[in-house]
Amino acid sequence: MDRGPATDDFLDAYGRAFAAFDVEAVADMFAYPWQITSGADEAGVTIVPRREAWLPELERLVAAYRTIGVAAAEILERRTTELTPRLAQVVVRWALTDRAGARIYDFDAAYTLADLGDGLRITAIAHNETARLRAALTARRSGG
Repeated sequence: MDRGPATDDFLDAYGRAFAAFDVEAVADMFAYPWQITSGADEAGVTIVPRREAWLPELERLVAAYRTIGVAAAEILERRTTELTPRLAQVVVRWALTDRAGARIYDFDAAYTLADLGDGLRITAIAHNETARLRAALTARRSGG
C-alpha cells in the first residue's frame, strides 16, 4: 500500500485543523496513548494516555496560536519514510503565518504515523517548537 498520498492528505488536514483552531479535529488525529518529546533547553518526554488528557493541552496551544496571530500552518518541507505498509515516519518543516501571510516562525516536527485499522493516526511526535512559541508569545506581549 502506498502511504505517500494518504500521509500527505493526513498532514494537510492536520495543518488545516490547527489553523482553524479545531481542537476536537486535532485530537481525533491521534492514537491513544501516544508520546511527545519536546523542550527548549532540555528534552522532555510525555505520554498522553487518553484523549481527555490531551484536550486541555491542545486548548492551551491553540490559545497561544490565537495570541500570536496564527492564520495558517504551511508545510515547507516534508520527508516521509515508509517503515511498513501501515507505519511511516514523517519529518515536516512547518511555517506558521499570520492573516497577511507574514511568517511568524518555522519549526520542525517528526511524526510517527500508524494505521491501526481506522486510518492514519499520530502515535508519537518529536519537535523543536517550544522555544519558538515562547519567543513569539513574549514578543507579542511586549508589543514586538
